[in-house]
Amino acid sequence: MYKRVSLFACCLSVVLTLVCQACALPQGKNGSDRYVVVLSMDGFRADYPEKACTPTLDSLERVGVRADFRPCFPSVTFPNHYAMATGLYPDHNGLVNNAFYAADLDEVYSSRDGKAVANPAFYGGEPVWNTAQRQDVNTATFFWVGSETAVNGRQPSIWKPFDSKVPFKNRADSVIAWLQLPESIRPHLIMWYTEEPDATAHGASPDSPATIAMAEKLDSLLAYFFAEARKLDVFDKIDFIVLSDHGMATSYPERYVNLNDYLPRDSFDFIFDGVPTLLYTKESYRETAYQILQKIPRIKAYKKEELPERLMYGKRSRVGDLVIIPDIGTSVQFREQSSPRFGGNHGYDNAATEMQAIFYAAGPSFKKNTRIQTSIPNVNLYLLLTTLLNIEPSPNDGEQEQVQQLLK
Repeated sequence: MYKRVSLFACCLSVVLTLVCQACALPQGKNGSDRYVVVLSMDGFRADYPEKACTPTLDSLERVGVRADFRPCFPSVTFPNHYAMATGLYPDHNGLVNNAFYAADLDEVYSSRDGKAVANPAFYGGEPVWNTAQRQDVNTATFFWVGSETAVNGRQPSIWKPFDSKVPFKNRADSVIAWLQLPESIRPHLIMWYTEEPDATAHGASPDSPATIAMAEKLDSLLAYFFAEARKLDVFDKIDFIVLSDHGMATSYPERYVNLNDYLPRDSFDFIFDGVPTLLYTKESYRETAYQILQKIPRIKAYKKEELPERLMYGKRSRVGDLVIIPDIGTSVQFREQSSPRFGGNHGYDNAATEMQAIFYAAGPSFKKNTRIQTSIPNVNLYLLLTTLLNIEPSPNDGEQEQVQQLLK
């Protein structure tokens, strides 16, 4: 369960190969000879590598860069993947939660509703694959949020509708196959995704043996992927990035809050409970609901216009009138029947230690054996990718200084 003292046998080949490549290889001069491969492992908390045996991630740190990656608020999957893709905070790109009411469209968005997910009207900004495609750089995605719909009429050259039944190894094999395509159609930016260890941690809790074992399984997947990638003719031109969208906290039954015990459901037009909870109130009941919520333990309730500025959240009309942010470890529902449980949860304040994600990068463009001591906001991924591909970025919330500290 805990980090082994010696990992020599597990990771020597990965370390030696990546060290050689990172030291000796020149950086491409233009987008045509640069490649970037990004893997997102959902819910891979920043401290999992200290709890699990992760020799492949350890080797990436030695030959590249490691940092904590700070999610946007809310620290949930869909807003953060789309924020990374566009470089825009959820308030700026329109995808403000996994589920929400869009008053501008008079429609509800839910990450579990295929029709909504495929509706481009929900998605603002410009995803990086569209930025690249506009500039004649082919791209491919395997289950990245936003790529299943034609945002502003564009999509990646290759994309896949989400299907959890596709084995992770098959996804890795597809990425390798794409990098073997003829140059005229070969993607130079590939972004792929696994829904673990998030799924395991939700059920078992983030510090459980099952979650640590899943983290180790994913590290083994990475070892397989790099072993196959080393066989590619273009391996020496690829910058590899491994990251996650958010962390995970343990939720405890004794900290559970059911808003149904305090508020009448018929006083709200829309309710999206969970972490966070978005409440769209009847106008006449807004102030009353707000005052009641102030007295409920283990939660903080805000009028959306009064949310802390650092959250970069609440200016968009799609955000609920009232936003409830539970304390770490507290889960929230608005249900007739209470169902407190032990497990894992996220969506909390994005500054919380438990919500921090991973970021590893190695390849010809990145510094070597470098640990960044401050947490990097994940909206910088878009600007990083456009820099690596040598393409012109669209307006975004990234900071060039944050990006530059990662690069040679």
